[in-house]
Amino acid sequence: MNLLREIRARSGLTQTALAARAGTSRTRLSAYEHDHTDPELDTLHRIAEAARMEVAVAPLGTSRVRERVAAIAGAIAEGDQPYALRLVAELAAWVRDGVVEPGALDADPGSTGDRRWDALIGGVAEMLATELGGATPPWAGAPSRFVEGWWFVSRLRSVRAAVVVETPPALAARGVFVSSSSLESV
Repeated sequence: MNLLREIRARSGLTQTALAARAGTSRTRLSAYEHDHTDPELDTLHRIAEAARMEVAVAPLGTSRVRERVAAIAGAIAEGDQPYALRLVAELAAWVRDGVVEPGALDADPGSTGDRRWDALIGGVAEMLATELGGATPPWAGAPSRFVEGWWFVSRLRSVRAAVVVETPPALAARGVFVSSSSLESV
């Protein structure tokens, strides 16, 4: 459920009443509640206070990383490889930006059900550990985090030579080939 919709539901206020208390329009509050637009953090706090509630911001924990891996598995099961890769890129961005708590990748996030994607996630964990000056999580070195042969994430044969050059070493060592730019969150 959308956070603002939940705040309003718990407050017992109508959109009109909560919007008036928060100093915004009912239309804007509706847009927030239906995920048509995202409020700035100060706006979120103002709306929560108007509902006599508080919103706390904290780094995402290990459980959120596991949820992300489950979402990747879901995208793979649905055959939506571009979305799965986007989810991997967003996970990498969370780690780079400090959105997840330090050590959130220390615990094994579980399997996607596809060895190739498990190898990709293991390689990304190693790549991020190297970037951030930490140790590679032990789970990332498990045999299940490597593929036999080579796997090119892109199905386009015409880009393979470039991808071999652009693939981060932690991924290439696992037999996974994807350009580093594909691992940047959009």
